[in-house]
Amino acid sequence: MSKTGYEKMVSGELYEGPDWDLIELQVEAKKKLDRLNAVPNWDMANRTAMFRDQLGSFGDSFVLSPVTWEYGKHIHIGEGVFINFECVFLDGAEVRIGDGTAIAPRVMFLTAGHPVDPHERERRDPKTGKLIGAQCINKPINIGKHCWIGAGTIIVGGVSIGDGTTIGAGSVVTRDIPAVVLAAGNPCRVIRKADAKPIRQAANAA
Repeated sequence: MSKTGYEKMVSGELYEGPDWDLIELQVEAKKKLDRLNAVPNWDMANRTAMFRDQLGSFGDSFVLSPVTWEYGKHIHIGEGVFINFECVFLDGAEVRIGDGTAIAPRVMFLTAGHPVDPHERERRDPKTGKLIGAQCINKPINIGKHCWIGAGTIIVGGVSIGDGTTIGAGSVVTRDIPAVVLAAGNPCRVIRKADAKPIRQAANAA
């Protein structure tokens, strides 16, 4: 039996778009998301219950509205996470955010992508040759514990960011970033270690 579009998507295989079953899932998720975004940010009890209903997992964390996602159920948020307003999750694959991580406004988590080769990317009707859609692929995103992701950062599918790392505002993260570093830029690259122990020790010595 052949795989459905959803099964291909979550397993990281190419799948065809548009896929009406996937669109139906997105529509249902959007209905719930609209209700969540209508609840005031200070109403933490109701919002927490809604996050736990809509997301894959949700610890004791704080997410400001408006927030946007495609499915919700592929997003996993740990304990003590703070996510500021207008963040976007294209979560056709899993997005995992570790404990204690802070996400600034308008960060994008984009698991969705397409083949680079336009001939591989396009879908055409075999009889008429008419362009009817595209081939799509989704890859997971993993953000470690105690990270700080600066405002306006874009993180693409297949990327992992190590524990304790800071990503500078406006960065475009296209490859893995190791733990405990400061990284920034387009494409994002490591600038220096983020461990401040030597600075604190020097201050105490003075």
